[in-house]
Amino acid sequence: MSVVEESALRFGRAFSEEIQAALRNLDYVRIARVAALLYSAKEQGRQLFFFGNGGSHAIASHLACDFGKGTKLAGRREQRFYKAFALDNAAWLTAQANDGAELFIEGGHSGSYTHGYDGVFVGQMENFIAEGDVAFGISSSGSSPNVVNALLYARDKGATTVALVGFDGGKAAQIAEHVILVATQRGMYGVVESVHAVVHHMLYEFAMKLERENIETA
Repeated sequence: MSVVEESALRFGRAFSEEIQAALRNLDYVRIARVAALLYSAKEQGRQLFFFGNGGSHAIASHLACDFGKGTKLAGRREQRFYKAFALDNAAWLTAQANDGAELFIEGGHSGSYTHGYDGVFVGQMENFIAEGDVAFGISSSGSSPNVVNALLYARDKGATTVALVGFDGGKAAQIAEHVILVATQRGMYGVVESVHAVVHHMLYEFAMKLERENIETA
């Protein structure tokens, strides 16, 4: 092996161990509660809003796709569908970011607004969110202003809030009703986002299990 290959091997093994440690330290009771919450929201016809920045933005889009489309099964004419949305409309995001913070400040929204990007998720939820819906924010740091503001807005509107976070949980962990924390040292984005993707699939695969069991016991 070359020097670079040996270095990559050591790094890969160490990285894998960090991910395994983070998985062992997860609070699986909290994950189970969120899984039950999402299923209950579906059964009650509530809306699910997923949002995040960067890699977390991609996880949010993936969650909405899996819950919205992936849970649909053939042979279920009366199946209730997940009303899942990712707040990822590119035109809306950029227009909202470009418009500035004034509308949110003048509207008296909870949170902190210094520019339009702080409200890109609030601006989209304003049109749709209702009491009893679920706002699911994803942030490695837990302190992304637009995620924090969206959780505060959703809470003010009577929605149930969920935060999937890393590091020490940040502000989002102090706001959300349900918190799934991947506890790591600050800056370990690779570990946090990798484990967040695992949590995503835990939630989705459990949702699929429930849908399949519904068919088998119908």
